[in-house]
Amino acid sequence: MTVRLPLTTPIAAAVLLVVGLASARADQRAERAAIAGTLTKLSASATTVARAAQASDDRGARKKFGPAATELGDDLAALAKRVGKDVALKSIATDAAAIDKDATALIELADEADDKDERKSLRSQAVLIEQGVAGVRKAIDAVKDDDQAPRGATKFTGRLFNNSNDCSWEENLKFVVSRNGQQVFVTQNMVFPGHDVALVLDAGSYVVQLLDTSGKFLGQRPLEAGKEGWSFKSGCVNQD
Repeated sequence: MTVRLPLTTPIAAAVLLVVGLASARADQRAERAAIAGTLTKLSASATTVARAAQASDDRGARKKFGPAATELGDDLAALAKRVGKDVALKSIATDAAAIDKDATALIELADEADDKDERKSLRSQAVLIEQGVAGVRKAIDAVKDDDQAPRGATKFTGRLFNNSNDCSWEENLKFVVSRNGQQVFVTQNMVFPGHDVALVLDAGSYVVQLLDTSGKFLGQRPLEAGKEGWSFKSGCVNQD
């Protein structure tokens, strides 16, 4: 049984709270409440993925990925409770960093699944959870450093290339661009081999998911929008 969760999981809602923290300067109690709510939603997402993995027919997903995801969900829930109390933010930040490492390790544990589709699906969900945790860490730092006024985001224009025409197997692709677990762009139409689409992004790191004409997940790659004229190439898909 392949683990598949919709893109509208609690992760997206959780990251919206983190984004709100980055632009608002309410009192620290309100900010703590928002961070705790984000952590609770991420915990629910990790628990949902864990339950699906533990119910899978794939032994790697069931024995390796599932327990790790369960532990991650428990740690996120525990941290949410600590944030709700008057625990020093310095201590909270340290614990959040440790949890982020566990979330990163969960991505690698997805490779323990033997089934290719199962492996891709688990890895995709783990990446979104880790991005959400990374967003929480930034929110915690923002609360700690709220004496600094927020700066406007720098934007860069670049292009998403479908260069599967350079591969042994061409594929029409849809690009889904996410940052910190939140979708920021989805191509409305399929991008044909040898074609590209222009896109303006805030400076920063993103993840691009590649889907085929039926919406099947084919893979994902990092995107770094660090300068004007950045470019992203799909690479070869359906090659393994």
